Amino acid sequence: MSRVGRTGSGAAAVAEGADTAPDLGLTHPGGAARITLLVDSAPFWKALRADLAEAREYAYFQTYSFDGDSVGTALTEELLAAKVGDRRLLIDSYTRANQSDRWIPAPGYLFDRELREEARNTRRLIAVLRSEGVGVRYGRPFGFMARRILRRDHKKLMLFDDRVAYLGGINFSEHNFEWHDFMLRIEDSEVVRFLREDFLCSWEGRSERSSRRFPELGLDLHALPGRGNREAFAGLVSRIKGAERSVQVISPYMGPPFTRHLATAVARGVKVQVINPLDNNLGYLQAYLFAEAARFGFELHLYPDRMIHMKCMLIDDSVLVTGSSNFDLLSYHGFLAEIVAVIRSRAVIDHFHRQVLEPLLAGSRPFRAGDVRGSGPLARLWSTTAMGAANLLARALNPPVKREPRGR
Repeated sequence: MSRVGRTGSGAAAVAEGADTAPDLGLTHPGGAARITLLVDSAPFWKALRADLAEAREYAYFQTYSFDGDSVGTALTEELLAAKVGDRRLLIDSYTRANQSDRWIPAPGYLFDRELREEARNTRRLIAVLRSEGVGVRYGRPFGFMARRILRRDHKKLMLFDDRVAYLGGINFSEHNFEWHDFMLRIEDSEVVRFLREDFLCSWEGRSERSSRRFPELGLDLHALPGRGNREAFAGLVSRIKGAERSVQVISPYMGPPFTRHLATAVARGVKVQVINPLDNNLGYLQAYLFAEAARFGFELHLYPDRMIHMKCMLIDDSVLVTGSSNFDLLSYHGFLAEIVAVIRSRAVIDHFHRQVLEPLLAGSRPFRAGDVRGSGPLARLWSTTAMGAANLLARALNPPVKREPRGR
């Protein structure tokens, strides 16, 4: 009998489907380094299981959410079966308050038997992991009276033996596995060591800003701690301002200041395309996006098939920005710790076009003001006013961070 005592169809179906998933790897000339774009959960889960099974020194997992459903159960089983010495799972404390995209403190929790069972199973899975020698910690506690509840660690990161790293947007829950998303799998010892340092800082309850360039991969990585994110995002803002031909964005959640910089790009004659899921789990952010698209005239494409959870921005078809960070005020103003990848590799960008961008554009419908619920003039006015106030408040709560002089 399973040590965790619960099974479900979600992760099992993902694992079975992954057996026939194609190899999406891209080998860069001149070395053994390899970047793989894993679109959706099936190929991600297949590759992750294989890397965990091969690991012998350490296996580190960091996730924003971990649910006691079939996906959380499957990950627990894999961690228990792994023959690796140092196994760690770092979960943001968001999981204590939210399961399956539903809030535990809400009054409805008392009447939602399924949610209460899942929350209990989450606690039980963590207890089983700890009893079997897996290190499990909740990152970023809420503090007294939940005063730090907005200060979250939003990273999704998996590391194995200074050999393989994963980063992107997929969490360990059934609904996240069903969403349209991707992860980057990177085989490079220097990349893994850089990310390992960041993981260990987070494990100890510290967050430090760090960046490193990996020229052979055409890759820059940025670990953003939260506080100081606004200054760290200056490079991305500068790239948007300097765009000459196009800015193409895939994101479920967009907000200021990024939408206003896109509007400025449109005014300069730059082609701006934004792809957003038609059925968005955060309707208030989508209403704001409707308002901005109607007001400033950038192209908005709505994808009807399922929820999109990718976070990508392609600028002038030459620089791809992706990772865990949304292009919204929470990440920008420093409420969320993030991992951001800036990719210049032509091979990876071409693969992104073929596997992600082109299929999404082909499968989406153009937005027209008024033909989608929540896109009428009153809804747009309300969302714009509310988001403007939220942006001002977020800026006030996160004053600028002064850089220390070099050499200190």
